[in-house]
Amino acid sequence: MDILRIEGIKKSFKNDISFERKEILHGVSFFARKGEILGFLGPNGAGKTTTIKIILGLMRPDEGTVSIFGRSSRERSLKARIGYLPENPYFYPHLNLREFLTFCGNLSGMRGKVLDRKVAATISLVDLEASHKQRLKSFSKGMLQRAGLAQAILHDPDLLILDEPFSGLDPLGRKIIRDILLGLRRRGKTIFFSSHILPDMEALCNRACLIRSGKVVKNIGLDEIFRLGEGKVEVVARGFEKEIFEMMRDLIDKVEMNGEEFFLSVSKQEYVRAVVQHIYNSGGEILRVVNQHPSLEDIFMNEISGTGGEGEDSRRVEEKEFSGSGRGKS
Repeated sequence: MDILRIEGIKKSFKNDISFERKEILHGVSFFARKGEILGFLGPNGAGKTTTIKIILGLMRPDEGTVSIFGRSSRERSLKARIGYLPENPYFYPHLNLREFLTFCGNLSGMRGKVLDRKVAATISLVDLEASHKQRLKSFSKGMLQRAGLAQAILHDPDLLILDEPFSGLDPLGRKIIRDILLGLRRRGKTIFFSSHILPDMEALCNRACLIRSGKVVKNIGLDEIFRLGEGKVEVVARGFEKEIFEMMRDLIDKVEMNGEEFFLSVSKQEYVRAVVQHIYNSGGEILRVVNQHPSLEDIFMNEISGTGGEGEDSRRVEEKEFSGSGRGKS
């Protein structure tokens, strides 16, 4: 059973000036299974937050359906099994963290010692024990983001919906959030979140849903990303004579350069040994040999730009392509 299923969602809004309606979501469909993390990717204005609000029942779609745990999302009883962190959460500034979480726990029906234990455990989980007596108005942006996650997971929901959960976090805060989400996934929780921080999404997600201009343009699994580059290998080397490029032109698709390092894209696995041998014979040093596949960022940029071509890596400042007749510089 799918924990979350969105089918054919359409949503339009009336223009304040012309009063004409403009469709924002154009038949959005996707699903999330039990125990997986589904990432929701898209540029600003793509419709991510509108979709999330429709899932939560904060907005009604013009067309389409939303089901949660196999039932209509309009059933109020389902809300108790959902945790939500909005992109811009509101906090009562005069409360400290313990008071705030106690208030949230009361809203979820928790009381007494059970609530006290849950509050203490959740504060520890988000690594805010040293600050639990501080008023929330004194919290940094990153601390507030962790406090927001704490209220979302306090009641142990089965489905967690997070809108930009890594916003404002430093590297330590991002690691804490990543570890929490991975721990929840191991416990069988389903997590649906939007984010612009693609390395975190690539490290966390089982699958990613890419949305552009209110339309889902791709659903992709992490295992599919690895299969996209199957058979190709990147050899990173330095300190060899460039004359050996001519000897390897039938073995290599392209070479990219960054400083003294060369990034050689070997077209087939069986050619790797020959390429490495050529480099050694020329006095070069092999730095690493890795299987090549596009990153989630490559796929995201290609889909959002609509180019469908290969992603570019800003670390590489010079590119040389090999053709059947020799080398060329682009």
